[in-house]
Amino acid sequence: MATGSVLSICNRALLSIGQQAQISSLNEGSTQADACVTLFTPTFEALARAAFWNCLRQQAVLTLIAAAAGTPENLNGTTLPLPPTPWLYSYQLPADSLQARFIVPSIPNAQSGGTPISPAYISAATYLPSESIPFRIAYATDINNNPLQIILTNQTQAQLVYTVNQPNPQIWDSQFQAAMVASLAAYLVPALALNISLMQMQIKVAENLIEQARVRDGDEGTTSQDHIPDWIQARNVGGTYYGNGAFTGGYCDMSWGFI
Repeated sequence: MATGSVLSICNRALLSIGQQAQISSLNEGSTQADACVTLFTPTFEALARAAFWNCLRQQAVLTLIAAAAGTPENLNGTTLPLPPTPWLYSYQLPADSLQARFIVPSIPNAQSGGTPISPAYISAATYLPSESIPFRIAYATDINNNPLQIILTNQTQAQLVYTVNQPNPQIWDSQFQAAMVASLAAYLVPALALNISLMQMQIKVAENLIEQARVRDGDEGTTSQDHIPDWIQARNVGGTYYGNGAFTGGYCDMSWGFI
């Protein structure tokens, strides 16, 4: 884990584009500080979705809000609201989620007919199923008509692995910090320097670091791939199936809309 603060990330980004004057406070009212305040949050959110950064990985049991009639949770169709067809369950998306990564498959146990897990005999490779869990992110409203983001899936008692909205640099690893500095610097160039070649250089640095994170993600586990074969794209199933045993929300590319 790297150390740092929002202020230090901003000052590193300013130095990256040749701004010799450092800011002492985000509220000091200078042009540099105002630009950093405006650009920091959207840059962080876009970068957080651009790769499956380990330092932003969170897993949570989802809150069930609807279940199809005939499911154990809603046998008669009257206990809970019904989800949109053809889905069996609707869960509330965690409030701190920036990007849904994947639904955790159920692990067999003695009650479901599988081999029980015990301290004397445990193997992740043995018990983690290979099948992917399809899901969709959707919009809904609660009983008071307040907007909700929901997850539609057929997985009972679902757990979600997602990218957490944690903009505190103290919990970021050094690779994410470096990518954030380069990304923020690229966005600061039009506001402070108006140097196209400098902006493109910072974009290149950021994209290289994002690509390294994606490669690391692929090396560490079954998550996602950037390239999706045409025949898979044409199927247009809910979510994104990447052909390697993973059904995930996929990466979001950074949007460099000013070039």
